[in-house]
Amino acid sequence: MPDALSKTIPIWCAVINRLLFGEMHESHKLGTPKEVVGASEHAQIEALLYGFVDDVKDLGLDLSSLRSVLKKPLRPSWVTHDSTSTHETGPSTHYHTIICCTASRRVFGAEMSEDGYIQGAGDDSEGWSNGLTPTLFWRHSEQLLAAVEVDMPCLIQGLTTTHQDHGAASSDAVKLGLTRLHIGTLSSAAQAEQYDGIVICGDATPSMPDQKAKDETGKRTLDLLCGNGKLGSRALRSQLPRIPPFIASLPDYGSPPKILFVCPTGKDLSVGTALTVLCLFFDNKYRFSRHATSTPIDKALIRRRLALITTAKPDTNPSRSTLQSVHSFLMPRLE
Repeated sequence: MPDALSKTIPIWCAVINRLLFGEMHESHKLGTPKEVVGASEHAQIEALLYGFVDDVKDLGLDLSSLRSVLKKPLRPSWVTHDSTSTHETGPSTHYHTIICCTASRRVFGAEMSEDGYIQGAGDDSEGWSNGLTPTLFWRHSEQLLAAVEVDMPCLIQGLTTTHQDHGAASSDAVKLGLTRLHIGTLSSAAQAEQYDGIVICGDATPSMPDQKAKDETGKRTLDLLCGNGKLGSRALRSQLPRIPPFIASLPDYGSPPKILFVCPTGKDLSVGTALTVLCLFFDNKYRFSRHATSTPIDKALIRRRLALITTAKPDTNPSRSTLQSVHSFLMPRLE
């Protein structure tokens, strides 16, 4: 069984329960599959939970609103090829059951280091999903479950293509909390007139409705020449110093500027640039200032700002290289 199912998810369940349901002490216990996680390792993990809880508290998240939505604690349950009963995976009046399902078989003696677990036997969705995502699955679950297996690849391809075409035709920009910052893909720039400023990351150029819109938008657009992928993430380091003067140059209409950050995926480079602006131009209550802060920026502050982004946009996935570029630009301010 993958560590993600046997350890990571159970850890998060216990941490969330401790944060949101402090009075429900029974839900604070760490639950792991006994067949996979030994008693000693279980105890070692449980001892770390206090630190994990403190780390989440430091992010400054709105936990009260999360509890109002969640309402019940989380409890992990595991389903494998060896499962003989599913009574623990059904709905409960006391818990939200998180079903950890693995398609891998446990073959004793196959891999001594993993106690017989054969890695990669269906756990990595990239190997078998044909591009199907959880969102697409639940949106078309009835159609998918009713399909014959041999027709599944073509059906999934059709669904993913339709989804991509629809996404390209509409604005996918996401607003970050109470700020006026937005993150999206290049297609979001089609609504350029809605923003006071646009920061573009990557090689591609967003399409504009007409030449007039293109000329007008160019006056308040910052095109970071950083390329795409890992090379783009590394090049971002040399481009980030261009952001503070650009933000300061935006027109002052008496309210914080509405700024759009875009990149090809809307999950990586645009996140890094938005994170930089959040750290430099917003205080702890997310009030905007037109002058970059002179207060030292540390890793804790960067984590809190990143938490705001991931809360607003859960599919955010900035690469390690992108985050390193952001850190290298912001952290020297400590010197």
